[in-house]
Parts: sequence; structure tokens; C-alpha cells
Amino acid sequence: MNNKCSNRRITKIFTLIIPVTVVTIFISLLYAPPYCIAGSFDLNSILKTYLKKNFPWAEIEVSDLKESEELSDLPERILIQQGPPGKTVFLLELRNGKKVNAAANVKAYDWIVLSSKALRKGHYLQHTDVYSTLVDITKIPRGAISRVDHVVGKQLTRSINGNLPVVDIMVREQMLVKKGQIVFLVVESPSFTIRTTGEIRRNTYVGSHAKVINLASKKVISGVLVDENTVKVELH
Repeated sequence: MNNKCSNRRITKIFTLIIPVTVVTIFISLLYAPPYCIAGSFDLNSILKTYLKKNFPWAEIEVSDLKESEELSDLPERILIQQGPPGKTVFLLELRNGKKVNAAANVKAYDWIVLSSKALRKGHYLQHTDVYSTLVDITKIPRGAISRVDHVVGKQLTRSINGNLPVVDIMVREQMLVKKGQIVFLVVESPSFTIRTTGEIRRNTYVGSHAKVINLASKKVISGVLVDENTVKVELH
């Protein structure tokens, strides 16, 4: 009889203790100071987002990140003391007024236009002549052109090799061919070439699609104005 009573008392005590313990743990987690969750901050991503927002580069990499001490809160303000690119030093100001130093290696990449093959001086650039790629900004030459549509239709001022960055001094502005100008219509295939004359129907920039009246058949033909005298018609 005594054993049964003892067991009942023990069971009752544990029943009371367990809920109190669970509540105590929950409250301690709820009101834990910020430094208890400091490890949850991804400072690498925070700095990368800051750099992408404040610099005009297409891609940014942040690596080898080191902090003077572990963060206890998200930075309220980020200042750059050195760089980027290369070794970059940040000053992180926290909401409590504390300042933490951080250093990282930052690489930045941006788009440039390259020639897809060797091209002769005087050639009017077409979409198939060039392509764009991301390059480390420390290796981008001065005057490099960043967008394909900024070079298509322009004339080369010099001959260039393939896979060479296209810079501004290599090209001239697009030439406008006016309505009514007589041009050659050229149709090419591996087995034959047809050449005739036509008349431009409206003002067209070199490198753009043109509507031309075939002077022999009087039909309207579409093609690419590859230079001021030639419209290339593609076979379909």
C-alpha cells in the first residue's frame, strides 16, 4: 500500500515539473539576447547584395570573408574603406552603435562584346560577327563595348582577329541609306549567286532589315542592308 502511494506521488510531481520545464525553455528562447543567434547571419550574402546595389557590375563574387568579431546583429550601415575589386575592407555599423570590421576578396564581372571571327576593315558588323561574354572587370580594355546592339550595323575602322574585344575606336556610327537609293540585291547559296538591282523603299540604317523593290520584277523583297550598296536576301 505504501509503495503504491509513493508511486502516485512521484508521478504527480513529474506531471507538474515537465510542463513547467517546457514553458521555462520556451520563455528563455523567446527572450534570448541577439548574440545567441548570431551564427544565422549570412554576412557574405549581405555584402554581395550591398555591392550589387551600389556598383554597376553584372556579377559579383565575395570570398575569403573575415570579421574582426562575430556579429551580434544585422549591420544597419555598411561603409567601404578599401576596394573593390580585389581586397575589400568594410566597416559595419550595428544598430547598437557598435562597429565591426570585415575584409573579403571581391571579384566583379561585366559584359563585353567580342568578335566571333576575323573581320576586315570596312566590314559592317552583323549579329553573327560578334557575341557577348562576362569578363573580369580588371581585364576589360578601355572603351570596350558592352552590348551587341551597340555595334551591329557599324563599320570597322580596322581589321580584327576572332575573339577580340570590340572597343569604341574600332567602329564608326551606323550609316543611313535614304529612300530611293539604288542597291545591289544579292542571293547566295553554296551552289549559286544571284545578283540584281533594287531600290530602297524607306530610309534604313546599315545593319538593319530593308524593304527593297526589285527593279526587274517590281516585287518588294526583304533583306539585310549589309553596307550602303548591298542588300543580302536570305533563302527560305
